[in-house]
Amino acid sequence: MRKTIKAITCFIFTASFYNQVLAIEILAHRGASGEYPQGTALAFDKALEQGADILELDVHLSKDQYIIINHDADLKDNAGVSDKIEDLTLSEIKSLDAGYEFTLDGGNSYPFRNQGHTLLTLNELFELYPDGVFNVEIKPNDKALSEVLWQVIADYRMQQQVTVASQHKKAMNHFRDISQGEVRTSATIGELIEASLAWSSGFGWAYKPKFDVAQLPYSITTRPYVRFFQKKGVSVDLWTVNDMDDIERSISLEVDGIIGDYPARIYQALVDAGER
Repeated sequence: MRKTIKAITCFIFTASFYNQVLAIEILAHRGASGEYPQGTALAFDKALEQGADILELDVHLSKDQYIIINHDADLKDNAGVSDKIEDLTLSEIKSLDAGYEFTLDGGNSYPFRNQGHTLLTLNELFELYPDGVFNVEIKPNDKALSEVLWQVIADYRMQQQVTVASQHKKAMNHFRDISQGEVRTSATIGELIEASLAWSSGFGWAYKPKFDVAQLPYSITTRPYVRFFQKKGVSVDLWTVNDMDDIERSISLEVDGIIGDYPARIYQALVDAGER
């Protein structure tokens, strides 16, 4: 009997602790991109080592229809070339140095040049982290990318491990149509404007969101605005939060996730707040 009670107590404590640990999730913005070349395997590896719960990334479609992980449409800020991803094949993209332009000291040194860092495809990311959780943003307003994205998610059976985001109505609505609600989605800019108008005008009670997550700019977010979404079953993530004071304020707002370039900072702030 005593062993049974002890086991039940241990289970309750473990479940409680697990829920507490994941009360606020850390979304690593392009991996640990404040310290490592964004969107590379190194940046994602380091993000997970630093305590990230979710890997956040942006995607584009290559000339030969591969999903490429990169923030911008071109490759100037990381590989140092102005070519657009849509104009290059996967082979051409893989030949580029994804750490070429990364610097920590304003351009005095480039510690990740010629280290073999390449841009990843979404397929490669899923293969590297089969148990990972991902926030994938469709950058261009492109139905074709939405279709390929859904196919890759379905092929790797990642429906329960991915949230898809996009600022654009056309790309997001098409993804929702073809995925038929099997994947969580974030609000578009238009949907956030619509929700904000409903909330600020006193008609928030009538607003019915079509999305699962509201990813909001840190600078405009207040606690009542966060609660407005959460009461409707919508999770709230803040972006992009890097300063420790801002991270601490984000925690005080009781959001569901914090998106930042420095996962270790968010993790430490959560530890200090008793959330980890």
